[in-house]
This record gives sequence, structure tokens and C-alpha cells, in this order.
Amino acid sequence: MEALILEIGTRGLHRYAPIEGETTTIGRALDNDIILSDPAVAAHHLKIIRGEDSLQVVNLAEVNPTQVEQRDLDLLLDQGKPLNLQLGHTRAQLLRRNSKVAQTRPLVGNSSGNRLFGNSIWTALLVTTVLIFGALEFYLNAYTSFNWSDLFKYVLRETVLSLGAFLIALSVLERLLVNRWEVRQLLTSICLVYLLYYLLNIGSDGMVYLVSASWPSTVTLLAWYLGILPGAVTLYLIHISHLKRKQSLLLALMIAGPIALPALLQNGELKALLDDFSTVARYQNSLSVSNWHLSSTISIEDFINNAGKLDQGEFAD
Repeated sequence: MEALILEIGTRGLHRYAPIEGETTTIGRALDNDIILSDPAVAAHHLKIIRGEDSLQVVNLAEVNPTQVEQRDLDLLLDQGKPLNLQLGHTRAQLLRRNSKVAQTRPLVGNSSGNRLFGNSIWTALLVTTVLIFGALEFYLNAYTSFNWSDLFKYVLRETVLSLGAFLIALSVLERLLVNRWEVRQLLTSICLVYLLYYLLNIGSDGMVYLVSASWPSTVTLLAWYLGILPGAVTLYLIHISHLKRKQSLLLALMIAGPIALPALLQNGELKALLDDFSTVARYQNSLSVSNWHLSSTISIEDFINNAGKLDQGEFAD
């Protein structure tokens, strides 16, 4: 008889149970060969019968019957493995023992390529750098007066609380997804994303000044919320949390979406993009041909020629 393994999907790491006997029962009752602690699984949910050259999968559940490849199962003869099973809320896969396994993922901090993310010293340096950048931002925005007490209040209120809020929220989410904590790696990633956002804003402000138009800030905003932020979350989930690519991309969009949508909807430049009226001052845009609000102009000679073609009493814009 062929040796088989049942891979049981769980939050974080999967569980594996060998299928060794001629008959193997699966369910919630304690007299089963494989016990599943899922309230949607029947006491005796599934039976696997192995022969010399055959395999039978028999459904025993009346409520929430077993599904194979997303179809209800009563009796299934061997149709080739692996078989994808659904027992209540639990997903499982029936595999051969000689099935190939995925390539081993390196632990963060153990290889030269990602040593930054597992080093406490680097994490402390990045946090310190973020606090310095936050203090610099406050100093540059202090137009009239500056005092140290306001600086410390701003850094503690804006920078520290923002880092702490993101760290707590994303740590809880990671715990729910993969059933483990990666605090240093997560804090390092948050600091790197914060610094990238700060540097992009500096570059965007420089481009606004250079071209005398506001479109660089709008393009930067769209690129950040629609591309860079979801991309950073996706890379973290793939390389540090070790999730699959499609799952990581979907989760990244779900995480970045609630952050991006309010920021985009409240942005004055985006509201003014296709609207003639805007609450955003446009005086800085009047010098640039790259400003989308500027209408096309004609020469004085063309204006006179066009005016001469109008009938008496007729006017045109």
C-alpha cells in the first residue's frame, strides 16, 4: 500500500498526519485516528480506505459534508493525488510521502541579504533616525517661533504615537495571519517605509517648486498609495511572514486600502484635478505650461481674425 500524508491547514504552520493503516477515520470525536478540533466538523466526518492498488475516500458527515475539489463527496475512488479536501472550516490535502516540498525560506537576520531586519542595533538606529526626521520636519515648519518643549511634544505625539499605533495594529494582524510575532522585523519595516515616504515628499516638493505646478505632488500621492505602499506590504508578507504571493498581494491591498482611500478622497489637489473650482490656491501654478488648469491660448492676430468672422451682436468665449 502506498504511504500517504494528510496535510491539515491551520493558521500559521500546517499540521501533518500519516495515513498508515488500511482504514483511517477523521473527525471531532476522540476515537478517530485523526482528530480535528473544528466545531463545523462532524464527530465522524471522513473515512479513508487504502487497498493494495486503490484508495477510497468516504464521506460520513450529514451536516457540512466533505468536499473534494469544491464538490460534495459521498464516495470517491482514487483519481490521483494530491486531493484537496474541505472538512467543515478545515482545509486538508492528501499527499504522497515522496511529494516535493517547497524551497526552504531563509529566516530574517540569518542571511546577508536580510540581516538588516533581524538586528536589534539596526532597528534602534532606524527608530532614532525616524525621530530625528520627525524633529527636522517640525523645525522646518516652525515659521515664527521655535522652542524645545514644543519640539519634544511634537515628536512624542506625532512620530512616536504613529510608529506605536502601526506597530501594534500590524503585529496583531500578523499574529492572526501566521500565529507568531515578528516585532523587530516589523518595526524595521515601518521605519524604512516612513523614511521613504519622507524622502519622497521632499523630492515631490522640490519638483513642485521646479516646475511651478502641483502635479508632481499629486503623482507622488497616487504612486505612494496605489503602488509603493501595497508593494512594501506585499514584500514584507512574502519575505518575512513567508506567505504565498497571491495571498500576500490580496492581504496587502486589504491593508493598504483603508489607509489609502481616506487620504485620496481628502486630497485637495485630486479634487481640483478635473474641477474648475477648488479650495486649493493656484497662484503657484500660473507660471508653468505643465499645469493642467491652464487653458490653451491664441495669439492677438488670431483673436482679431476670429472676431472679424462673428456676426453683429454675436460673441464667443
